[in-house]
Amino acid sequence: MLCMTTIPILFTGIVIMFFCYYNFLKTMDGEVKNGLQNIALGAIYAYSDFYDENIIVGANENNTYSVSVCGKRMDDYLWYIDNLKADAGVDITLFYYDVRVLTTIKDADGNRIVGTVANKNVSEYVLKEEKARFYNNMKINDAMYYAYYSPVLNKHGECIGMVFAGKPTESIRRETMETVLPIFGISAIMMLLGALISVSTARGIAGVIEKEERFLGEIAKGNLRANIDANILARKDELGDMGRFTVHVQKFIRDMIERDGLTRLYTRRIGEVKIQYAQTQAIESGCPYCIVMADIDHFKRFNDTYGHDCGDLVLRETAAVFNRTLGTNGFAVRWGGEEIIVFYENMNIDRAYEELSILRDAVRNNRLNYNGEELSITMTFGLIEGDERSINDIVKDADELLYEGKTGGRDRIVVKR
Repeated sequence: MLCMTTIPILFTGIVIMFFCYYNFLKTMDGEVKNGLQNIALGAIYAYSDFYDENIIVGANENNTYSVSVCGKRMDDYLWYIDNLKADAGVDITLFYYDVRVLTTIKDADGNRIVGTVANKNVSEYVLKEEKARFYNNMKINDAMYYAYYSPVLNKHGECIGMVFAGKPTESIRRETMETVLPIFGISAIMMLLGALISVSTARGIAGVIEKEERFLGEIAKGNLRANIDANILARKDELGDMGRFTVHVQKFIRDMIERDGLTRLYTRRIGEVKIQYAQTQAIESGCPYCIVMADIDHFKRFNDTYGHDCGDLVLRETAAVFNRTLGTNGFAVRWGGEEIIVFYENMNIDRAYEELSILRDAVRNNRLNYNGEELSITMTFGLIEGDERSINDIVKDADELLYEGKTGGRDRIVVKR
């Protein structure tokens, strides 16, 4: 009787374990594909203007490759992919057509394998067909990779390169085994305790994976503000690590897309969306709002006199004053060059003028030191109270007020009441 009850349970448990193992591998492949796809998309967003530059790839007299963008060495563009590899353990390669121009993959001597060409089959499919492709067994530099290749299109819609994101197959298999072995151990104990506990545990794990898969699916669709189940983040096992890693990548990609790299203000593309949404909310709730067009006075003088490094410093420090001073009153957008738009939420024109005066004084009092010389910065502002007109019309009016302030002597607030 003991054999009749134990053997079927053991046999069923073994079958279930191998079935779960097979499905976990299948799910892991899908998770790896989705993860690499999202990282590849993040790299494309981060280097969205990269391929519009004049990229030069050539061989010198030692038959080694040199790569530059508008005369600037490519080494200056490596920080992003190196940081991503350090954080996520994912190798990144950017191709100009089929030539590697940036990569984290190195040869046996520790040299990056730039200047080499991609696999011919990959190039023919991705570059000619302009379609992304996932490989779970791609050989690169004598190592096997899970690899995801995505075409890169320029602003004219022409395919001029590829982005590769990959993890070594050995690393994925090792991580898979590290995850599966504890599950096998738990399953063996569950077999002794009964099939009911085993099924319950399997369903719990499957539920976690399904939630993570839905979360990754939202990111893949472009929803970078999707939320993952808080219970997953509270887990202390590999599934929790996977969830936390995905959230980290999500935040990293969102920050790269939404924030201007120099000023940390919102980019114009994201700013237009936020302003439109804020205006809609204000109109629906009946709350007042104001829009400010701001411009740094004599900004060209900083560049012409001290160089563009000084101009970057002025922009960066001025934007920092905006971020510190605005607080929860609104948000700032780098509109273009040295122009900044401020959206004051739930604020009438008189209150906005008071807040803007504080901001103006904070900018004026923020003295900068550049190469031992103290620099003073002033700004001119055009302030207008918002209404139900289009944002473009309101911004145009604020810009006219700014122009009036510029022609009237600068360092002032021009307001339309």
